[in-house]
Amino acid sequence: MNEYRQANQENKSVNPIAAAAGAACFILALPAAIIGLLELVDVLGYDTGMTLDSIIYTGTTLAILIGSGLSLTGVLNDTMKMGLGATLIAVSFLDLIRRISSINEELGWYGGTWLEAIQWGWVHEQMELSFLGMLIGIFIMTR
Repeated sequence: MNEYRQANQENKSVNPIAAAAGAACFILALPAAIIGLLELVDVLGYDTGMTLDSIIYTGTTLAILIGSGLSLTGVLNDTMKMGLGATLIAVSFLDLIRRISSINEELGWYGGTWLEAIQWGWVHEQMELSFLGMLIGIFIMTR
């Protein structure tokens, strides 16, 4: 049975440009993790919500970078792609929910409407990261 599976599996080669981009994702994950850790240390003295947000936001960024790296280097089989893609979508969706909640808290402090808040650069850029994570998760699952 194993011989049959091995004979029918395609010899998939990885595009060198994709492999280089995947390696770059792994390299970029290190400074992202360091920055996230420094941010976490900074907010540990505050409330639990800020600590949770820091973990979720950094986790989303690292999941995007490491997931993209794994996908681009071709080390994932089909089952792993489905699991990684679904995990990335779930983490990014959780990130989006926390960011929307954060906007509502900011509106309580500064006032204004949702349409005004969405125009603030730091608001829509953070939400774009969440949508990007979900989109990359879909690409990983269908690649």
